[in-house]
Amino acid sequence: MGNFVGSHLEEMADIRATRKCKLVRLCSIISFVVLLAYGLTHFLDQEYTRASINVICCIIVGLNFWQLTRNEGLQYTDIMLTGVLMFQGLVLLFYSGQYPERLVWLFPLMISVIIINEFKVGLICSLTFCFLLLTTSLFLQTSYVISDLQSGFILSIFASCVICNTASFYYSKLLNYIQSLYKEGIEDLAYLDQLTGLANRWSFENWAKQKLTEVTNLSTTTALIFLDIDDFKEINDTYGHAVGDRVLQNFSRRLKNNIRTRDRKSNHHDYSIARFAGDEFVILLYDVRSKKDLDGILHRICHLFQDSYTGSNRVGSLTISVGVALYPQDATNLSELTRCADKAMYAAKHSGKNQYQYYQNDLLYSLEEMPSKHNVHDIKRASASHIHKPKKEDQRDREPHGIS
Repeated sequence: MGNFVGSHLEEMADIRATRKCKLVRLCSIISFVVLLAYGLTHFLDQEYTRASINVICCIIVGLNFWQLTRNEGLQYTDIMLTGVLMFQGLVLLFYSGQYPERLVWLFPLMISVIIINEFKVGLICSLTFCFLLLTTSLFLQTSYVISDLQSGFILSIFASCVICNTASFYYSKLLNYIQSLYKEGIEDLAYLDQLTGLANRWSFENWAKQKLTEVTNLSTTTALIFLDIDDFKEINDTYGHAVGDRVLQNFSRRLKNNIRTRDRKSNHHDYSIARFAGDEFVILLYDVRSKKDLDGILHRICHLFQDSYTGSNRVGSLTISVGVALYPQDATNLSELTRCADKAMYAAKHSGKNQYQYYQNDLLYSLEEMPSKHNVHDIKRASASHIHKPKKEDQRDREPHGIS
């Protein structure tokens, strides 16, 4: 569900621009075909003035469509198309005496002007359209205009104008509401983990893939760090999941307070720290000046809980096992880099926990050679030193001290 929302939320927030681009393309194609057809018709009828007007407008619409497909944004193509449509409306009104049957084209012209523009722009253009139509019906001395347009045709144009602008108003209101929700933080539902406030796996992976392509040719150090809280399952089993959740929240706060989460150049917030799954966390460190600086950061991460639970008679000193994979030395893509960091983290656990280890090519073989029973025995024995179970007289109060 989170992935679905995340992949569509940005499109929802930017749907106004997407909708306008599609509508401008559609209206441009239809206008080009109609103008070209009428231009050829007038040329065959030897009406060269009308033919020239339609051909020139057809060329403008064609160039406008080419500009729209060439660039990602609208680049004023909506304004250009609006100008052509408004001009064609004036031409239809001017020649209404000769071609009264073609006045029906005023309906699609006016509707197109409304839907390809923002509500206020569409309202102004459509009202201008109606005003010109009313003026034409009053002052042009043509029998068709006086007898028919004043009665039914003008009323139908005005009714269409009201209906289309009303629909445009409420649609614009809906889009403004969606964008206001987006700006106020509804994106957290898709991009952030609800328990810890860190990035979730989906948002991290999407951000990290892009970031890795940006830092490929940099001389600075880039590393993927995989973290796991040692013996976290025993915390849940001993004190309950509510306490385990508070431990995760505390750990997340300490991570955010100790690790940079903004780009140095742009100062924009990124998704470099994420809760990967359960008690597993992942960090993408980039633009680190040297390996020595990276070691300092890793040392700081491994000691996040050093003073966190001192003096607690419930939970002892919590520790972290950390695995590190360097980019692009260990792997050249995110999935492989994550796999390497994950194996390095398990090597840190098997080596006694509460430490960090870099990924090495022979790491997989060394882990496979370790007897599984010995591994289980070590984990249980180590957990006893990290977890202090409550005494019998304290069973009424199972919540540990020192968790903020």
